[in-house]
Amino acid sequence: MSPRVLVVTGGLVSAEDTDLLEALRKQIAALRGSQAVWLDLQIKLHAAERLLAADRHRRSETFRRASYREAVERFDGHAPIGEIPELTEVALATLLEHEGLEVECTTYSKLHADASLRERLLARTDAVFASTTLLHDRAEMDPMLAMLKRPHNKVVAGGALASMLHATWEGSSAIDLLAVGYGEMLVPAIARWLRTGELVAPERGRIEERGGTPILFSGVPEGRVLDALPAPDWRIAERVHGRRFRMAHYESVRGCPYRCAFCNYPYLFDDTKFRYRSAERIDADWAALEAQGIEYVSCLDSLFTMPRKRLQELCRRLIARGSRLKWICYARADDLCDLPTAQLMKDAGCVQVQIGVESGSDVILKNMNKACTADENRRALINCRKVGLTSLVTVIVGFPGETRETVDETYALLASAPPDVFYVVAFSTWVEGVPILKDESKKKHGLVTLGGVPSPAPYWRHPGMSCTEVSHEVKRLNEKLIEHRVGLEGFLFYRGLLGYDPADREALLDFQRDVMRGQPILRGIVRGLDAFVHRQLVRDVEARLGAARAMSA
Repeated sequence: MSPRVLVVTGGLVSAEDTDLLEALRKQIAALRGSQAVWLDLQIKLHAAERLLAADRHRRSETFRRASYREAVERFDGHAPIGEIPELTEVALATLLEHEGLEVECTTYSKLHADASLRERLLARTDAVFASTTLLHDRAEMDPMLAMLKRPHNKVVAGGALASMLHATWEGSSAIDLLAVGYGEMLVPAIARWLRTGELVAPERGRIEERGGTPILFSGVPEGRVLDALPAPDWRIAERVHGRRFRMAHYESVRGCPYRCAFCNYPYLFDDTKFRYRSAERIDADWAALEAQGIEYVSCLDSLFTMPRKRLQELCRRLIARGSRLKWICYARADDLCDLPTAQLMKDAGCVQVQIGVESGSDVILKNMNKACTADENRRALINCRKVGLTSLVTVIVGFPGETRETVDETYALLASAPPDVFYVVAFSTWVEGVPILKDESKKKHGLVTLGGVPSPAPYWRHPGMSCTEVSHEVKRLNEKLIEHRVGLEGFLFYRGLLGYDPADREALLDFQRDVMRGQPILRGIVRGLDAFVHRQLVRDVEARLGAARAMSA
């Protein structure tokens, strides 16, 4: 009898979590295994304030009488396009079925929320393929995987977090195998192991053991072109879930040709080379998706606009065959500085681009090794507006070299070339092995970090800013962008972005500003909680890192 496999994906908290108490219980469970938690709590408190204020405002009499009500409700009506399974789930289900194994799929959230479903699924499966890609750290991963382990089953953990942890792995009683690298090369070896009990490395891979856990490495493909790798079959996903999907996720590259100092993407898959599918292969895959009724493609690549010649060839192919697909992607600003390229993307069906602006300061961009300037960021946003591409930008506050003045430079950049949507996040040191955390980089920038403890947001400081200041700087920048109607705050609007209509921009900006200005009782409560959390953060940072710059200005 063929082994039955349960594929589990998702994060600790997801959009599936409609029960706030259940989500809170999971967060508390993760915090029990963490230390140095006060920065993480402060960041989440500030985010929760915005979300709760927006929810309360939508229920208010002020909202019911507001001129923007219709636009907001129209926007909300597009959320969501339907719950879409993770690409990891679809890819694993495709590969496992190809190996002749029976497959079921679910998420951590569903299993955590429904004990009877959890026991029923785990009782009838011989192995669990657990994705760690959306799990933050071991404090989140360990309780989730312990939930999956049973005496009769084998638990295989793979994905981004597994790739980051393998070098320092100390073992886990909940994991039978750690899988690192390309799933397309790993699954056949794991399927054989499940059938025979014999673990044999892929042709180009290897097996190591740490902490009593075997670690299976895939090795890497021979060349840079990934056309030989099978594409995830979304028809399998539709059969497993019993419904059709209007959107499909897609991945056409592995790695990244750039080496931004804060990013670990170039080093995932136990590979350091940038590899990609050809324009011809992407067009063929998308034609197949379109034929089965898919309307939107979400490109999850680190950079879909690289190589630029490939992008241009793909766009021309899509236009030539009359494709009606709409697609969204991550893009570099310097690629979008070329107006004809931006126009070609729009003509080929691109509706939305996410740009890593990160900062409006050339000093910070240089420290980040972004290989991009503030002026290129500005020109890219202007071109997006010209051709009608919805622009989403990400900004990092607190990177080494950051000061209050450089944060203001970022505001000035965005105010001069307003994006449609912005996401502002705090600099984090939780991803080990990224360039900025190398000893020579830390010494160069005067960066002091807290290591050796399980923390969802480890403490840090440098001469320009401390982690005791960063959450308030994020909040200050967010509120300034909202007050001056520069763009839409991404965490407030992310669920309906595919239906965003630029004609509703002014109304949505008015709504957002009223959200920020209103709810005085809620904001008073949050101020009190924030003051308490901040005091604890300052004390903990002083105790762990020393007093230098531990106090907020």
